Parts: sequence; C-alpha cells; structure tokens
Amino acid sequence: MEDRPPWDLMIRLLPMSQEPKRTISLTEFPEFPPYTYVPGHAVHPVSHPHGHMREGTLPQDWSQQQYLQWGRQLFNKGYYWETHEAWEHLWMELGRTSANALTVKGLIKLAASAVKCREGNASGAIRHAQRAAELLQEPCDSQLFAGCDLSLASDSANRLREAPLINFAPPSDRPVILHGVRV
Repeated sequence: MEDRPPWDLMIRLLPMSQEPKRTISLTEFPEFPPYTYVPGHAVHPVSHPHGHMREGTLPQDWSQQQYLQWGRQLFNKGYYWETHEAWEHLWMELGRTSANALTVKGLIKLAASAVKCREGNASGAIRHAQRAAELLQEPCDSQLFAGCDLSLASDSANRLREAPLINFAPPSDRPVILHGVRV
C-alpha cells in the first residue's frame, strides 16, 4: 500500500438513515464559496440570480457527519452564514427536537451570532450566543460529533455572549475569522 499524504487521509462517516457507510476523503468537500454572505454587504447566496448557492444546494447523498464536518470547515474559515445553511439541513434531518438536533441547533445559533458580529449587531450577537451557550452546555456523547470539539464551541458561544466581536472587522463579503471563535 502506498503512503498517502496527511490531507488525503480517509475517514469513516456515519450513515444517513439506513444507507450503508461511505468512506470519503476530506478532499471531496466542495471548494469554499467565492464570498461569505453578510446581510447588506453581498448578494444573497440563494435568492439573488448571481448568488453562489443559486445553482443548487449541498449534495443530497452526504451523511449526517459530512454535513456537520463541512459546516465545521466553513465556520473555522469565517463562512458563518454558509455554515448555518449546512447545519440547518442536518438539524432538520435529525428531527429538530432530538438531543443531537438540539446540539446542532446550538451550533447554528453560534454561527448566527458570528453573522451578527459581522453585521455589527451587538444585541443580535449576544442573543444568539446566549441561546447557543444554553444548548451547547448539555453533554452530548453521540458519535455524530466525533471530531467536533463541542466544549470549544460552548466556550466560543460564552465568549461572544460576554463580548461580541462587532468591531473586529468591517462588514464585507470577505470571510473573516473571529478571534477565539472556533468549533
């Protein structure tokens, strides 16, 4: 067997519904979008004719863990609105009220808080971060979240709740990573 570079390591993903497990490489994820959506500073990714998500949504054959990990990659690169879209699909598939769905909802609220920070909306950032912190404080040991540091996400929510990073960077369509905010 030939040696593979670390970025091409294969991971085992959890099945979606009753589908068989699928092994993929992290390099199979799509390229990052050409811009991140910050309301009022870029065209809407879905509703605008030139939006970067206009031609379709994420692959329908992805596993739950693929949606989670793609959202994690987007979040950690500063694509907070796009993160919300990836995780919202997963949240709906999980039934919206299951323990796993509520954890995903906490992650979605964290992404929404980051969007509000990018907009310069402190009260919105605090409100979403507060709810994210509440939802992420519940322990979750599901295999779905393997590779996702939920305590780091909870710490990020608490950090934004206490001091939203609204002056960190001016609103624009360029991804900006909020300092100390990770999942």
